[in-house]
Amino acid sequence: MFNIGRVGAGSGILPASGSVMLAVGGNLEIAKATTVDVGHGLTAGPRYGGSVQVGGNISEKGTLETNGGTRSSGTGTRAALSPYDAFGDTVRNESASLSALKPTGTSARSGQTITFKGGENITGPQVFEIPAKDLDGASTFLFTAIPEKDAVVVNVTGGQTVGISPLSVGFNGDRVDVYDSAHFGEAASRILYNFRDSTAVNLAGGGNFMGSILAPKATADITASTNGRLYIGGNLRTHGSGNETHNYPWTGSSVFGCTPTPPKPAPTTPTGPAPQPPTPTAPSASPTRPGDSSTRTGTPPTPTGTRPASPTAPAPAPSPGRPHGSLATTGAEVTVYILLAAFLAAIGVAAVLISRRKQN
Repeated sequence: MFNIGRVGAGSGILPASGSVMLAVGGNLEIAKATTVDVGHGLTAGPRYGGSVQVGGNISEKGTLETNGGTRSSGTGTRAALSPYDAFGDTVRNESASLSALKPTGTSARSGQTITFKGGENITGPQVFEIPAKDLDGASTFLFTAIPEKDAVVVNVTGGQTVGISPLSVGFNGDRVDVYDSAHFGEAASRILYNFRDSTAVNLAGGGNFMGSILAPKATADITASTNGRLYIGGNLRTHGSGNETHNYPWTGSSVFGCTPTPPKPAPTTPTGPAPQPPTPTAPSASPTRPGDSSTRTGTPPTPTGTRPASPTAPAPAPSPGRPHGSLATTGAEVTVYILLAAFLAAIGVAAVLISRRKQN
């Protein structure tokens, strides 16, 4: 079972019922004996489930379930990925912009442990820089002396393949990769790894990787659970059993912001007796002048140029029957695949391969 959009537990960051939750510029292939469940359980509102847009063909060797959402195929890349057809440029530009930031802290590796120590920073995120060869093979990540609410950028330099098997993540003295951590969602939302030149990123094992990944040139192979958003330029392969994706947005930039559209108010029907015409009165001796009204209309301008503060995001609810720190038995929200598919199209990738994922 591979759930996209919503399942029974997780971060609680959900797309609207009936909206496009899976967009693929090329072909969509669902492996034999695999069910891709889009918009599971979304039964409220005027539309249901989750919709699927595919520019090429759908090869349904397994099962594609939309729970009442629509599906389309053969529309061509541009139509399938609209309005995300230019998202590849956004990802590349943001990766380059973050790579140009001057480090504010230090990184050091000892064995399989990497320690990122924050430094003085007045504006912007805490920035660290580490060679890809030093990150490769690491399993424990410690973030120390990170000022309150500062976002974190880890710029990974060099183009070699990076393989990580996450086992433990600490943030300012707390272990945050276990589901009962009070700072689970906060840490996931504040950390981003920027692999500007890496061509492959592999997250192995069954632990929790904390933070978003920005990798415009890389393919990715993932069995670990991820907590953050995945912006992958090449093919993304997920497989294994019980692994989850919790779709926390990174708080360090508004470029990847996700602001919900407020619902329009429903029209109201007047009730009660019909209004009567007003009774004429003598004119006032002191007529009201324009500008005297205490009621003003219009919307004040929105300030720009500020970074959003890092919220304390909720941790995904652990599934019953699993010990603290182990993976839950259900998937999580992965609307990031909409953005991923857009980026694939932007660099000419013809397909998104969804591999078999089982759940307990």
